[in-house]
Amino acid sequence: MNNCYLDAEAVITFFRMTGRKHIFITGSRGSGKSHLVNNMLKHMSDSFNLLQSHRTDTPQVVIKSNLVADNKEFVIGVPRTSGINPASKGNNMIIIEDGFINCAIPAINTHLDTTPEKLFVIDELGYLESACIPFQKAVEKLLDNSHVLAVIRKQSTEFLNRICNRKDVLVIDIDSTFETLSCIIMASGMSKRFGSNKLITDFNERSLFENAVSISHFAGFGETLAVTRHDEVVRICEDKNIHFLRHDMPYRNEMVRLGVTRILSDNASSGNLQPQGILFLPSDQPLITRTSLQLLCLTFLYYDDKICRLSYNENAGSPCIFPAKYYDELLNLPEKKGGGFLTKKYPAQVVLVPVRDEYELYDIDTPDDITRLLKFLH
Repeated sequence: MNNCYLDAEAVITFFRMTGRKHIFITGSRGSGKSHLVNNMLKHMSDSFNLLQSHRTDTPQVVIKSNLVADNKEFVIGVPRTSGINPASKGNNMIIIEDGFINCAIPAINTHLDTTPEKLFVIDELGYLESACIPFQKAVEKLLDNSHVLAVIRKQSTEFLNRICNRKDVLVIDIDSTFETLSCIIMASGMSKRFGSNKLITDFNERSLFENAVSISHFAGFGETLAVTRHDEVVRICEDKNIHFLRHDMPYRNEMVRLGVTRILSDNASSGNLQPQGILFLPSDQPLITRTSLQLLCLTFLYYDDKICRLSYNENAGSPCIFPAKYYDELLNLPEKKGGGFLTKKYPAQVVLVPVRDEYELYDIDTPDDITRLLKFLH
């Protein structure tokens, strides 16, 4: 089961890395936009101003702000009584401009006049907000003079498109964040220093390989493929319905070639475009966090054509994501070489993405390593 949801810390760190001034969260109804924003606020600021709208049981749409009339609710929309279009996806409301004039616009003006350095949060901007010209002008003035975190309804209106396309705005669509990426779980190591197959060794009540599978779920990839030579890993994959490829090749370049070939073949046979990037996930780094993996993926999608890899204090580690322009070279690596061959060949094309703790990049080579990492974990 995929347990992917967007991690607030990953989104915040990524937002700050981009240098953008504002961040908009969009997605379909019920996708968790407001939930993500609430989690982000726990990490971003103890002090912010809020403009919030919601539908009541009446049903009306009301708006309120901590800056106006002690959070009094003002009506900004009422249901149409005729001419309802079932296909309009929530646009069957009549705008009540007085609510914007008496609440939303004064809230923005008060914020700009008194505390423009604070974050201004809007939950949400949608069809009704797009129908009030004075409010649109107030929002654009706000974007020019303060910092905004906003929930954006997933609709196409001239106003929403205009503000989302601003160069100082970062838009995060939580519906399909990582579906254009694929993941290869590397599970073919011989464990020579460990003394036995480390991938089936218990770590925190499940095998190292199963830990890697769980980590891969942090990002909700379009496809995840385990590449292995071990019968024990194959049995786990079959038992837990994990997509896998079994091989008997001895060298890393062959494992990479087989994995990339299968990923590209699977996409072609399904009529899908090739993935934007392929992430290579080791099976022996059990402390990689959701935050770090998602930050890596967000950074990759932002740069699009760069090789991105996790790091600590500028020391590069794994996992690593390669964009599509390197697929041919991944298919033709020198004997015994892995993706590291390309990161050394193209150092200027590598973006290092920092993890919070160095233990995330520690791999397990010996039984003592398991003891050490479990001690840190607990």
